[in-house]
Amino acid sequence: MSSNLVDLLKGYITPDVISKASSLLGESENGISKAVSATIPTLLTGLVNKSNDSNAMGSVMSLMTENEISGSNLSDLPSLLKGSGEGIGSKLLDLLFGDKSSSVTDFISGIGGIRNSSAGALLGMLGPMILGHFSKSGLSSSGLTDLLLSEKNNILSETPRGLSGVLGFADGYKHEAKSPVNPVSGGNAGGGLPKWLLPLLLVGVALLALYFFTQQSNKEVKTDPDSEYIADSLDVGMDSLGAEFEDATIEIDKALGDFLKFKLPNGVELNAPEFGIEYRLVEWMNDKNKLVDKTTWFNFDRLLFETGKSTLRPESKDQLENISTIMDAYPTMEIKLGGYTDNVGDPAANLKLSDERAKSVMAELVKLGVKSERITAEGYGEQHAIASNETEQGRASNRRIAIRVTKKIN
Repeated sequence: MSSNLVDLLKGYITPDVISKASSLLGESENGISKAVSATIPTLLTGLVNKSNDSNAMGSVMSLMTENEISGSNLSDLPSLLKGSGEGIGSKLLDLLFGDKSSSVTDFISGIGGIRNSSAGALLGMLGPMILGHFSKSGLSSSGLTDLLLSEKNNILSETPRGLSGVLGFADGYKHEAKSPVNPVSGGNAGGGLPKWLLPLLLVGVALLALYFFTQQSNKEVKTDPDSEYIADSLDVGMDSLGAEFEDATIEIDKALGDFLKFKLPNGVELNAPEFGIEYRLVEWMNDKNKLVDKTTWFNFDRLLFETGKSTLRPESKDQLENISTIMDAYPTMEIKLGGYTDNVGDPAANLKLSDERAKSVMAELVKLGVKSERITAEGYGEQHAIASNETEQGRASNRRIAIRVTKKIN
């Protein structure tokens, strides 16, 4: 039996649990499996980050005792999906991630390609499951802290790529992406650089740094305060009617993960972020179990508008072209575009701006060759919030342009 905490917890998730969860939530088994595999290390990462906070650890222990959590719930995990675990899971999520809780839910949803409500239900199952394991092990607050610290490296090595971006790139969440390791033959089997190469590399780095410094010294650094980002929970926050755009593209790119190449049904190859709208939309279209409904929306994550206007900036071109390419690959696909804001500012002005922006995206897709009858667009203003407007992170989640598939023929 594995002594690795992540593996021990994943051991509770049997194929039967995946199957029952899939049936109860109306999601594919593949999507549930992906989401579960991401959720367990995500919650553990949150616990690791709080492990040096005695008050937080005390709250975790209180959550177990007050709700009488024991190892007994480990034998019937799917029952927690019916609501019995939702309250505990929500409390644990708030305790670990605070105002970023909704972003974590969105993140899990994106990884699995499942609805936000399904991701929330899984968090409601897996949170109590993890606490149940700790309770079954008879851990005290200090014992739990010691366990988390001893497992820290293993936990962080399993953390899903992109989580650090969602959580703000705090040092405690630093994660090095895993990649396949190939055996090395010869005298350098240890996997490091040859010793003679290191000094040369250091000299090269120093020369590059000197060159960069001298070049930058002769440039006027300009900031662009006239950009605004509309995206899902993986973006950075701005007022819906316009605020400064500060290094948003860099942060968003990190949160969306690496660019991956994947083929569409018509043989065209698409290059897009692994957690971006394109990959999730294609995965949903390819899943025959996914049916058209009025609740499944996919949020754009790389759209830029002029502040307070519906004018798309040139940086938006790449993602819009990708969406156009996807619609070419699925000729029977029809979509609705929804525009949303937070509750900052005048509601009527927000509604008008959200509608204009949704229609602006539609017009651009038509320019790219998508027939207008395949697209509708509507602005909803501050309606249909997906997060609390009491926090900046929540407001950032609510400011978005989204796609809903309205026609799909497999």
